Amino acid sequence: MTNLVTKNQIKFVQSLHRKKYRQKYGQFIVEGVKSVDELIHSSYKIDTIYALPDWINEHNANTDALNIVEAGKTDLERMSYFKSASPVIAVANQYASNTVLESAWAICLDDIKDPGNLGTIIRIADWYGIKQIFASHETVDVYNPKTITSTMGSFTRVMVTYTDLLEVFKQTDKPIFFTQMAGESIYDLPKHNAGLIVIGNEANGISSGLSSIGHIDITIPKTGEAESLNAAVATAIVCDRLLR
Repeated sequence: MTNLVTKNQIKFVQSLHRKKYRQKYGQFIVEGVKSVDELIHSSYKIDTIYALPDWINEHNANTDALNIVEAGKTDLERMSYFKSASPVIAVANQYASNTVLESAWAICLDDIKDPGNLGTIIRIADWYGIKQIFASHETVDVYNPKTITSTMGSFTRVMVTYTDLLEVFKQTDKPIFFTQMAGESIYDLPKHNAGLIVIGNEANGISSGLSSIGHIDITIPKTGEAESLNAAVATAIVCDRLLR
């Protein structure tokens, strides 16, 4: 039997809009039909799903084991992080971080501030089969609702771990590629079968403190007059060159 949403549940979901409460409770929210569907079929543990009656009726056969609470449109609008609420919002448990580099390729993010950029980078990683992203502690929270929504479900397949990037660099003998304004053209690089792709802050680039570890400075050559590339766009171009 489906329960009806309570005021306390609405307040709790609203609290998860803020990082300090996501950290306190170890939970986060997922909005949108596609993202929630990806969540249901992932290894994440789902606490509660809040949904309109139509969504519940449509998915009832596939969600018998889940805790589903019926909510009205106004309820979901109050719970939603966004101006336009989706017909379903889920609350899930965060996963335990893994600081061990396990895959051939990984992306390292140094102080990425924009949640949309982070979400798009996660989606790019998923597109190219990269399962691990290591992020500096200054990088925006992966569980920010805008980040999760921007991934379009890819957050279920790509693990983001917050750690000291220098420690990640020290544990590997794989080549480390720093994306810079000046460096070796990505089109002149020899073939590599593994490596770490390091993407810096949108405004300031890669922190100078990370340069103590041996690395290869690489760049995307430009032919126009734009000052720089968006961090997510640069990630996509570099991944396409290095992983193909």
